[in-house]
Amino acid sequence: MTHSFPLSLMAVAVALCSQSIYAQDSSAPVTVKIKTQTSSSPIIEEIIVEGEALDAVKILSIKPDVINQPDSAATLKALPGANINSNGPITGIAQYRGLFGDRVAVSMENEAVLGGGPNAMDTPLSYAPPLLLKSIELTPGIASVSRSQESIGGLIEAKLDRGNFSQSSEASISGDIATRYSSVDEGSNSAAKVVAANNAHKLAILASFDEGDDAETGDGKTLRDTAYRRERYDLSYGWQNESSEAEVSLGKLETSDTGTPALPMDIIDIDTDIANFNGMTQYNGAIIRTRIGYRHVYHLMDNFSLRSNSNSMGYRATEATGQQLTWGASVEFPIGDDSLTLGIDSADTIHDAVVKNPNMAMFRVQNFSDAERDIYGFFTEWKGSRGDWSLEAGVRYNRVEMNSDVVSANGMMAMMQMQANQLANDFNNANRDQNFNNIDVVLKATRALNTHTDFNIGLGRKNRAPSYQELYLWLPMQSTGGLADGRTYIGNLDLDSETNHEITLGLDWSAGNVYVNGQIFFRKIDDFIQGTPSTNMTANMLSTMMSGQNPLQFNNIDAELYGLDGRYGMVLNDNWRLDGVLSYVRGKDKDGNDNLYRVAPLNNRLTLTWEQDKLSASLESALYASQSKTASYNNEEKSAGYGLLNFYSQYKISSDLRINAGIENLLDKDYVDHLTGYNRNGDSDIPVGDRLPGRGRNFFVSAALSF
Repeated sequence: MTHSFPLSLMAVAVALCSQSIYAQDSSAPVTVKIKTQTSSSPIIEEIIVEGEALDAVKILSIKPDVINQPDSAATLKALPGANINSNGPITGIAQYRGLFGDRVAVSMENEAVLGGGPNAMDTPLSYAPPLLLKSIELTPGIASVSRSQESIGGLIEAKLDRGNFSQSSEASISGDIATRYSSVDEGSNSAAKVVAANNAHKLAILASFDEGDDAETGDGKTLRDTAYRRERYDLSYGWQNESSEAEVSLGKLETSDTGTPALPMDIIDIDTDIANFNGMTQYNGAIIRTRIGYRHVYHLMDNFSLRSNSNSMGYRATEATGQQLTWGASVEFPIGDDSLTLGIDSADTIHDAVVKNPNMAMFRVQNFSDAERDIYGFFTEWKGSRGDWSLEAGVRYNRVEMNSDVVSANGMMAMMQMQANQLANDFNNANRDQNFNNIDVVLKATRALNTHTDFNIGLGRKNRAPSYQELYLWLPMQSTGGLADGRTYIGNLDLDSETNHEITLGLDWSAGNVYVNGQIFFRKIDDFIQGTPSTNMTANMLSTMMSGQNPLQFNNIDAELYGLDGRYGMVLNDNWRLDGVLSYVRGKDKDGNDNLYRVAPLNNRLTLTWEQDKLSASLESALYASQSKTASYNNEEKSAGYGLLNFYSQYKISSDLRINAGIENLLDKDYVDHLTGYNRNGDSDIPVGDRLPGRGRNFFVSAALSF
């Protein structure tokens, strides 16, 4: 790969997209409204880029009538530096600048999202079906300390569309109905929103239903175990007056018979209950915010219901439960033209997981036993300006307390049982009560260099304590938070917290009908938690008997990530415009002279759009470079580069009725996304162990009616 490749990407990629840019003086707040689409989600989205000094965010606002993917995480590809690790049709794991999983904070309604299973089958964004979304919000660069407890790899916020208060005291009823069909998986998605509101009260009911069959690849093969079925319901009540507002919501998610072909088991049932409260009031110039959230998840998965398994002795079913209570409060004080925020927050979680064989009553493995992970945080954040500079400084202290009950395993063959008993005894006799004290520091600065250009810099020190899997996985298994590398792992009670030292430098430039904005970044992560060859002889012997290879053990290493990402584009005339997104990241294991696992390759999307009156059409190209910088410890395979073309159109029949249609993967190309997992389903047309290819040509149509 040469340094000229990004230029060739820009030159070769051609596409269509409709956008309108509203630019002001660069020293003043700037709002850019962009309609564009992603290579993974054939849609005409509205991306709002709000640029006011340090609060600049990129907001991907997804309208109910235009989304074409069942997985909301797929929409992240529209944003610089963002991507997804896909283990199934609705299990996309958010990735940002090479980090993913627990390292990237994902919140909904201001609360962290609990995943019930130990292998990230119910990923955070799976709780926000696309047709119910109001927005997905990505904070570029380093997240502020007030926005999230642990956000070492970035912050993504999802918001459901619960409607708005009206302008009158008279009550009114409004809503949306949306439906979508896609040919590649015979998928259908439907959603409805009904809102009764006046200027003080708002009652909203949301419902969605998503289902699809196995998808096909570009060369006509069937991607077995990619069917899905999900239901989501939400009821909320909001209240406001001149100085205060509050909202309480209750939600339920039910996912059933959904494949995860890159994991050793499939989703049989996920049943989640959700409750949230958010409140804000102003008092004597201060802004007081409070929140509280609760989640309970029941998760059943197995390896025989959806995929064939002729070995009855090898049947495995895992019942997992998760419970989470979160709360927070903050006060923002004005200090002249500056502001100071003081806050406190907490997130208490507990996880259990038991592995059974329905054909062997005695077989029972306590995978995780009341694994607790509790965070108590305190933070202060100052925002102000000095001269031409807009500034932010924040400090956060997190106390992370973790513990686990005793574990056990029964019903194994004699030699394996002996090894498992030894591992259980070692774990039960060890000190499982682990505490971590972490301090985060964030500094940000922005200034206008001239009327066309803004410069920004960010410095941060962010920490993440180990996950419960990394600490308490006592038996060699694949309960690894969705790593999907096919390796078994064991935990490590001696792990230290990860510490990320990061610097970002960015420019936002616009002149006339042309704009470019982006950042370069460098991350040095001390004590990065990575699987390395295990030195536990008992675990090695047991893993060899079970899987034929030694396990990896979670250990601390030193890592580096660096790269650049940004957006660019120009308005060609009243009807045509061109827009692009470029992302590059490089991840290194500095201790093992290796590469980090599952890092997105260099990629670029270029979109050309035509729009006139009620009709718009877009042609988009997505180019991905090959990825040869792979992790040898994870047996990660290299991947070839590829390019896709997508076509989208929208016709607004009226202000209340919209029709979308298009073709994803227009040339029916057979390709493999580097971030897709490896096939584990023996029934599939894809050999076991091969990376799962992408979906073939997909004709889609969707309609949305507002009332």
